Amino acid sequence: MSMMGTEGPDMPPVDTSGGQGLSEWEARGIVERFAKAYEARDVDAVLEMFADDGDWRVGPGTFTGKEAVRRLVEWDVSLSPALTSTEEGVGIVAKGNVAFREHRIEQLIEGVPTAYPVMSVYELNEAGKIQHLRSYYEKLGLMQQVANKLPGVKGWFFKKTINMIVAQGEKGLKK
Repeated sequence: MSMMGTEGPDMPPVDTSGGQGLSEWEARGIVERFAKAYEARDVDAVLEMFADDGDWRVGPGTFTGKEAVRRLVEWDVSLSPALTSTEEGVGIVAKGNVAFREHRIEQLIEGVPTAYPVMSVYELNEAGKIQHLRSYYEKLGLMQQVANKLPGVKGWFFKKTINMIVAQGEKGLKK
């Protein structure tokens, strides 16, 4: 099995050989089933998709093993009991046991409607379970959406803080 150059101290090796294991259609189907279970906020169905020692790297951290993934998903569902996830851009692309999904999530966070793009990389084991899942989104931009719409003193303080951080990051960009 060949490994392509994404290895590193914080990155597990990625199998892009496509020579063994799942077909691209099987990998795509697994990602589609995962997306439906996640959008349905079905914690047990999401967990069934993971290998026992699988991990999910996402904004709040890396969660390894089914119990850690359960804590993450339950926490996420408690923050936002409903969401929609719509394919965008390239949608789902699979090669061998690796799939990529580009989509947009819309949800309420603290009662504030938010929408943001997400890119996820799924590495599936030979049994068709998620071994590694990495989801990428702009966490600061998401928090800025929430901060700009929160009412009251809490909203004012959150908005000032987040907007100050964003302005620092954009310093020198705008003329």
